[in-house]
Amino acid sequence: MALEALGVVASLLAVVQSSAKVASLCFYYYRDVKNAKDDIDRLQREAANLKKASESVQLLLKGPNGAKLEASQELMVAAEDSLSQLRELEQVLSPGTARKAMSRLGLRALKWPFQNKDVEKIAQGLGRCTHAISLGLQVDNTYVANPSPL
Repeated sequence: MALEALGVVASLLAVVQSSAKVASLCFYYYRDVKNAKDDIDRLQREAANLKKASESVQLLLKGPNGAKLEASQELMVAAEDSLSQLRELEQVLSPGTARKAMSRLGLRALKWPFQNKDVEKIAQGLGRCTHAISLGLQVDNTYVANPSPL
């Protein structure tokens, strides 16, 4: 169980780092792209929420009761799914990718790579990951508060 908790902590650390990177990339687009501000705000919020939830679970797992927590397997799955989605988003948002595509067309402007429906789908996916991680946090917080069996 302790090794499993360490694996979850490592996965959640990667989620935190990737969430921060996505939020940073969104800011870059926000500054340079005129017509996508609402979509960018939405993705930034979802990435920030996922980061906060992941950090909270990390703190709990690193705490004195971390090895006793029951929901760590579900958290591992949620963390891996989160990381996969965030890395895909990072790749699409990386300035090199967008700029190369634009420069091939002879343009120098930065173009937001998503349509509104794409942003909705991505935001919902990140929201589901945040919800799964938060739910695991609630389950484990309940266990820490009341470790006796039901």
